[in-house]
Amino acid sequence: MKKTGSIKELFQKYWLALLIAAQPVLDALAYWTRSPDGTAAGLLRLAIMVILPLHLLFTLKEKKRFLLSMAAIGLVGALHVLNCFRVGVIDLRFDLVYLARTVQMPVLAICLGYYLRDEAHKDAAMLGLKCAAFVYFAALLLAIVTGTATDTYGPGLGVSGWVIGENRCANSVIAVTLALVLLYFSVETENKIANLIVPPLVAFALILNGTKACYYSLFAAFVGFAAYLVIDRLIHGGKLRTRVIAVLLLTAVVSAAVYPITPRYKIELTKQASSARQQDELERIMREMGYDLNTMTLEEKLADPVIVQVFGDYYYDLIWAIIPDMFARFDYPEICAKYRFNTNAAQLIDVRRMKTTYASLVWDEKDSLTHILGYEPSDMWYGAKTDLENDWPAMYYYYGYLGFGMYMLFLLRVVWLILRRVVRDFKGTVTLENFFLLLLFFLHVGLAQFSGSVIRRPNVSIYMSLVIALISYKTLRAPLSKERDA
Repeated sequence: MKKTGSIKELFQKYWLALLIAAQPVLDALAYWTRSPDGTAAGLLRLAIMVILPLHLLFTLKEKKRFLLSMAAIGLVGALHVLNCFRVGVIDLRFDLVYLARTVQMPVLAICLGYYLRDEAHKDAAMLGLKCAAFVYFAALLLAIVTGTATDTYGPGLGVSGWVIGENRCANSVIAVTLALVLLYFSVETENKIANLIVPPLVAFALILNGTKACYYSLFAAFVGFAAYLVIDRLIHGGKLRTRVIAVLLLTAVVSAAVYPITPRYKIELTKQASSARQQDELERIMREMGYDLNTMTLEEKLADPVIVQVFGDYYYDLIWAIIPDMFARFDYPEICAKYRFNTNAAQLIDVRRMKTTYASLVWDEKDSLTHILGYEPSDMWYGAKTDLENDWPAMYYYYGYLGFGMYMLFLLRVVWLILRRVVRDFKGTVTLENFFLLLLFFLHVGLAQFSGSVIRRPNVSIYMSLVIALISYKTLRAPLSKERDA
């Protein structure tokens, strides 16, 4: 009985750490068990999203606020689905699965916020993040050593590890998240070896990935931590950790200096060389035909069938191979007006921009109620066989003003909690742990736009959920520094 009791106590203490630490294992499982019908990891994550709210529903003594929050999320989803039926549903199953993935972040953030009741649970969550980071990068190393790693964009153009091809954007955000975890613990510790070795290794792993998300987040993290250490010294006094600051800044400088030999540079160079030739050809044709586009208004360009034809053909050459349905569904004047006769080929060949433009053209066809509640993701998928890569445009088009607005309010509440805590206990909030959580939160919000898959991929959104739950604990339940001293 005593043994059973001790196992139960250990599980109650560390279940959250196990849940977080298991995430990279589930990602590896998804890679090795992938199939057209989905993966076992996906089903496990769906089960987690169902089990946690149900457990809280039956165990919470005060259920009112929890029920209201879940009801608000459910209501927005239900209204979206009802509107899809109103205009003619395309694929209900696809829409519901997509909806479930989208609501996981706020649902889990709210649930985890209830589970993080004290410092012990907070420490368990942080331990889970540390373990997840070690597991993730150990798996990446093993994938490289065994020759089973997935390339990010192709041979020599980045390494993602055991990642399904279409999940590489999601993986880049996971890499950033867990790299920051390792960086945080290397800055926190007084161990000189960790101070000196971990930051360069973290930077190397991020550069090796090859995505913009990883490369540019590197500088936000390294310069951010260095700046925090200086600010902390000014506010709290004590010894300035010059060794750590020097390693962080030197690593950032070296990372910038080696850009010409990085996978990221090779990818950008290939895109620019291809697009420049096509743009030069268009501008040459316009000059030879006697047009000065800089002096013409949008209306004048649309009124000239020759300009519309030339630009339409130009867009067709650049975009058709990616989204042929854009030209099957919309005519040249509509496409030219949406692009506003943009000649910048580097922008036009941006696949993310193509998808957002197509989604915007679809949006223009919809009525006012659909603008409020959003249209089916199936409208993009079954027509163009594509989906938006950036999260915030996806939230806007798929869930309308209401869904997008609710998401923004949810995030703004987190910002408000942070600001309120800063006002109440300024010095007490200036801690390395708080800075780490703040940096991760804003990186997730930013990467949702500039990378995507942050809030629509369950294997990524669980990290954002945890960060928000930790911030909620630190701003709502953790005692003020004066209370600690009392």
